[in-house]
Amino acid sequence: MIPIKTVVTTLPARVPLHQAGPDTERRVLFVIPPTHTGIDGITKNLAQYKEIPYGILSIIAYVQARTQVNVQFKILDMNLYGDPAEQLIRNNLDEFQPDIVGVSGLFTSMFNQVREVSEIIKAIRPQALLVVGGNVSTNCHEELFKYNPYVDAACFSEGEIPMLDLINAADPQALLDFHQAWITREKYQNGFHAHALYVEDLDDIPPLDFGLLDLDLYDTRCRNNNPFHNDGRGGKRLPFISSRGCPFKCVFCAAGSLSGTKMRYMSPKRFLEDVRNAVEKFGLTKIVINDDQALLRKDRMKKILAGLAEMNLILEFPSGLNVKFIDAELAHLFKAAGLEIANLAIESGSERVLKDIIDKPMKVKDVRPAVDMIRGNGLLVHGFFIFGFVGETEEDRQATIDLIRTAGIDWANIYAAAPIRGSRLYQICKEKGFITDDSDILNTNIYQSDIRTCDLEPEELTRYVYRVNLDVNFINNYRLLNGDYDIAIGYFSNVVNNHPEHAFAHYALAKAYKLQGGHQQQAKEHIHIYQSIVARDPDWAARAKEFGVQ
Repeated sequence: MIPIKTVVTTLPARVPLHQAGPDTERRVLFVIPPTHTGIDGITKNLAQYKEIPYGILSIIAYVQARTQVNVQFKILDMNLYGDPAEQLIRNNLDEFQPDIVGVSGLFTSMFNQVREVSEIIKAIRPQALLVVGGNVSTNCHEELFKYNPYVDAACFSEGEIPMLDLINAADPQALLDFHQAWITREKYQNGFHAHALYVEDLDDIPPLDFGLLDLDLYDTRCRNNNPFHNDGRGGKRLPFISSRGCPFKCVFCAAGSLSGTKMRYMSPKRFLEDVRNAVEKFGLTKIVINDDQALLRKDRMKKILAGLAEMNLILEFPSGLNVKFIDAELAHLFKAAGLEIANLAIESGSERVLKDIIDKPMKVKDVRPAVDMIRGNGLLVHGFFIFGFVGETEEDRQATIDLIRTAGIDWANIYAAAPIRGSRLYQICKEKGFITDDSDILNTNIYQSDIRTCDLEPEELTRYVYRVNLDVNFINNYRLLNGDYDIAIGYFSNVVNNHPEHAFAHYALAKAYKLQGGHQQQAKEHIHIYQSIVARDPDWAARAKEFGVQ
């Protein structure tokens, strides 16, 4: 570990430094490394995550509206191309000749990719100022400076104001040395504590220019497992944010560490203006609202939904909705605004876990009324559930499984409790000695457990989580058991298309076709595929035996 000196540097809210004049030119390249690909992502080019970089577009819009200098921006999203990483980066550096390179580390799982990209950038253009943003810089800056010798500074929390100050500075390096939201290696070693600079009124951020991206290269399909398959109208799927921050302190969540615990809002009028502009200029047909707490001010969200209802769009809330805030009017407006699937952030079916472990502001009794109101408006219901919290018992886990089965959840997203950097769960695991080194940066993910947080060993919990997924989504799928075979076939077909070797998806699809009637050939084809997978794959064979579906 790098020793931390006891001297703590404190700074005023904004340090007055000499600013560049209008004749100054800046060229800023933003680089998005391969996302969710593991440590071999750069060399093997395994990138699959093609999500429009909302945060970078927001920074560009904010800076362009306020900067005093002549600044040009370019975005290199490495997830869009199959070229070798070094060649891709070199081509962009040589062509654009940036003064500043900002590397996006949105997820802590990108830590290693950020390092590899940084090394390539510095080798090719050492004179460029290399800065990092996102969760990697906010929640992992200690390890960033320990393992990444190429980075010049890390941005703490949101980037609009820090990037504006950096670009406007006559001497950007001098600004890094004294700015409250920029962490340098020397400042970190001297015990500097960074402070976030938030945009308090989101109306101050101009409309995002999606034209800076080649939107045809991004995945325009709704990422939900959606059996409706939308309506085939084509068009663009674009992200929007109407609020930032989260006042709650759910133990597993790191949202507050990046965007703060104070809620900040965009006015409904301004939000709807931006959406209309995107419909006209960019062909928006599918809108994704990525708020962490979209329903906290219900009257405000109802105005937004009422406005969206006039635009004939498909709507998504991928971050999850808190059932505590859902009422009959909201459920009706969801449908009118184009929502097809309501993602509910339920987490647990145990009242004890919700109250004493997660500290989530909802009760189990809130779930079924919310599900009934949503389903009454013709929407599908998906739920987010987490297993493996510190102090959780088998009784708690069974309560969650029972809730999924009885509440009418069409599809359950099942996760393992992950001590993500910036969450209270991470701090608890550190204090209890579950985390003793830095390996969690690369190993921690929401699908498998590497840390013993409950009464199950990590390997047991990983298997448990996957078993619950197979149980509630395939063998005992709600739509399948209730005779809604068209919808069940839609779900299972999506899985088969994305994961052709998923044995249980073929089994469930064959069963749905058989029970539906009139599709016996399809049923035979998928049961044959299921049997062939089980015959050659011992893991699937063991699962088939476990569930009695050999």
